[in-house]
Amino acid sequence: MKHRLLATATLLASGLALCLAATLPAQAEPCSFARVAGSYGYTTAGFVATPTGAFVPAAAAGRITFDRNGNVSGTQTRVVAGSALDETYSGTYTVNPDCTGSFTVLVQPDTRTSTVNLVWTDNANGAGAVFTTPGFVLTATARRIHPKD
Repeated sequence: MKHRLLATATLLASGLALCLAATLPAQAEPCSFARVAGSYGYTTAGFVATPTGAFVPAAAAGRITFDRNGNVSGTQTRVVAGSALDETYSGTYTVNPDCTGSFTVLVQPDTRTSTVNLVWTDNANGAGAVFTTPGFVLTATARRIHPKD
């Protein structure tokens, strides 16, 4: 009788453990250069400071590419106070296991440096970002051009 009770309790405990394991969410895969690598389309909006210290509206749309070695490059059309300019940029980026990161790029033809903090979302198919360059109050939203499953 004791053995039968012990066997029944073990079977129930095993069944419960299997049910719980099946219903728990899977752990997200940590972010890495390989996981976030790819091209993203993005839009940026906010304000930038003029040499006099006044802030004027700014927006951009472009394509950014992160490679598997920590390099980033892209193209964009940006508009500041109603004046448009096509730009290119390149630099380096970091990515942390929690999917946060940052990048620093040299932007041409203006020859300015931009720094950005970001977080990859939706299984690294999207990202949200904020510029940390002094004089810039800009946020960006990006989506992977060819999404991963």
